[in-house]
Amino acid sequence: MRGRRVKEKTKKHLIESPDRRSFIRTATAGVASVGIASAMTGCAEESAEATNEYDIIVIGGGFAGVTAARDSSNRGHRTLLLEARARLGGRTFTSSFGGHDDIDLGGTWMGWSQPHVWSQVMQYRMPIGETASSGMTKANWMDGGKLVSGDPGQWMEIFERSLNKYYALAQQAFPRPFDPLYTDAKAELDNINAREAIEQMDMSPLERDFALSIAGINGHSDPSESSYLDQLRWFALGDLNVWNLWGNLGTYKIKGGTKKLLDAMHADGEATTKLSSAVASVHQGEAGVTVTTKRGEVYRARAVIVAVPLNCVADIEFSPGISDVKARVSTERHTGSGTKVYVHIKKGLPVQLGSGTWDMPLNMLWTEYDDPDSQVLCGFGCSPEHLDINDDDAVADAVHRFMPEAELMSSFGYDWNLDPYSKGTWCMYRPNVLTQDFEELQRSEGSVYFAGADIADGWRGFIEGAIESGMRVARDVDVDLS
Repeated sequence: MRGRRVKEKTKKHLIESPDRRSFIRTATAGVASVGIASAMTGCAEESAEATNEYDIIVIGGGFAGVTAARDSSNRGHRTLLLEARARLGGRTFTSSFGGHDDIDLGGTWMGWSQPHVWSQVMQYRMPIGETASSGMTKANWMDGGKLVSGDPGQWMEIFERSLNKYYALAQQAFPRPFDPLYTDAKAELDNINAREAIEQMDMSPLERDFALSIAGINGHSDPSESSYLDQLRWFALGDLNVWNLWGNLGTYKIKGGTKKLLDAMHADGEATTKLSSAVASVHQGEAGVTVTTKRGEVYRARAVIVAVPLNCVADIEFSPGISDVKARVSTERHTGSGTKVYVHIKKGLPVQLGSGTWDMPLNMLWTEYDDPDSQVLCGFGCSPEHLDINDDDAVADAVHRFMPEAELMSSFGYDWNLDPYSKGTWCMYRPNVLTQDFEELQRSEGSVYFAGADIADGWRGFIEGAIESGMRVARDVDVDLS
């Protein structure tokens, strides 16, 4: 019997809870609204602000941009950080929902196999929490189109067995996971997509469904869109262990949300920061680099670090133009385009996890918070075509496929595909991008450098990768300017 939806009479504030219906009015506020003044922070020399001339301009205020700006300014460079939105964070966004003020709508989890972000967690003494489902007492999964509920150990055995088969070639493909091009004997793995690889494997139908589901959630899309090689990279980075990988992907998180770490890192730098400052163009000339915002503000620097998502690089007008490879890969976009949604339900269900097929509205759903009077679930789907996260009835239907007795009070999510400054979720590459295009995506062009989670050497698409890339590129610029 399906559970009853209970309406929750809570007001969703526009800034804290943007949805598909209200987003278009607010997402481009940094460009169109003259009522939002640029926020300026930092301690750059007065002369830099007076003349709009800097040593380094960083475009993009996600974790990569904040890292690059912090490190550049702390090395003594007059640094300007420009962010298009009226907030920092990029594809991380901490908000409030279901009685919690640390709901992360974008990047959330991390672990100690991610050295760059974990060093920042330790440096700034961030408190760490765990998702409630790490102590689950019930698991639900689909077998032949039917819901099966059982002991977590049963699900874990199927999950581990299926993924070990799926990831069997990971060590061979990535003997040095943080050096992704260390061996060139991997082109054939990059030439096929995840679905094609799974169809060639000796698996039972149930194992195949599990493998397709994990390929779908990792690529955040149809498994046929992402490179099998790029999928293998995650497992290699997770120390070739299913449960260590799971710990880094969906268990450990910062109490207070990712914003707590971002704010600490930002406050530790000396860069001038201007919000609501979307960049329109970057021009290189003999006198340096000129950056013009969409509101007509003009800034000059000796070097520029472009730290926007890969899908948005082509939206900036570069002169001279960036390479054809960068423009093409940006325009084609990476695969990450699925959904993430939080669901507030009444108390009464065990702490649990649901694991479905890749083409279900939600193919993963688990208990994120287990509170005295209610629970908050977190779910992921491979496509907004499978689920409109702003349709409470559709979300209720998706939840009931795993938890028929759940009584929903409200749901909350953010469609990153509609955000013009992300145009998608986390990054997974399409076939042949890693082996054919990756080096070019990282390559600087004159005095313009490129950073970001989407072109990291290690955990690409993660907060870890953003920090790694921001650190590395900031040092490269420092060396070149010196």
